[in-house]
Amino acid sequence: MFGGRMMSFLLGGIVVSVCSLGFSTSNIAIGAEYSGNSGCKCHMGKGCFEGDEYKERLHSNTWEKRLKDTPDAENPDCLKCHATAYGEKIAEVGKKYLPNVQCEACHGAGSEYNKVKNNYEGKGKDAFKELLKKDPFMARKVQYDAGLIVAGINGPATVKEQCLKCHWESKDDKNKCPKTDKVMDYKDTFKKDDHRDEDEIDIAIKKLSPEEKKKWAAILPKDEILNSPLKPKKKKD
Repeated sequence: MFGGRMMSFLLGGIVVSVCSLGFSTSNIAIGAEYSGNSGCKCHMGKGCFEGDEYKERLHSNTWEKRLKDTPDAENPDCLKCHATAYGEKIAEVGKKYLPNVQCEACHGAGSEYNKVKNNYEGKGKDAFKELLKKDPFMARKVQYDAGLIVAGINGPATVKEQCLKCHWESKDDKNKCPKTDKVMDYKDTFKKDDHRDEDEIDIAIKKLSPEEKKKWAAILPKDEILNSPLKPKKKKD
């Protein structure tokens, strides 16, 4: 269940109730590198709802449409929002940034949480799948511990807060790009860019008792918009 846009987060953790299960929420796990959308093979694969929705949005090609072959193609002020990982550690040697708003722009450097999915506890590629079936909440926790970020859960307090890192709601906003007067209608933007899909964890959340919700409070949605109805899926031909 994902959505929104992130540029940077403060290192540190969040405070949860004494009866909750706590975990680190630093935006970049120790040693994590940005690997690009090539590291998101499951979500970006053909037929995956999240990836298919993402590919239809401007985020997926914003550098190519807005900056490529222009004087701003290497402009740091522009790359902060039209590219990913500018000034950060990138797995591919020599890369200064990853073009477009890729998955990791919102969900954090992915090398470490990809390792969790591909070889959980050194037990091979199927180990995480087994954990997901057996204990979906622990599966999500270990991903968050490895650096996965989701706005409204363990990143910015709300998805809107994340979006406002690179968008604005007023032409008078001090952070507005001087090259455009376009403003964001957040509700409309969320509806268009929403690429949440119901997975094992979403299904399990619905079955939690009040006490279990306290235990897992740190990994449950806190932004009410994340509890809104999912976008209807397009009918396949």
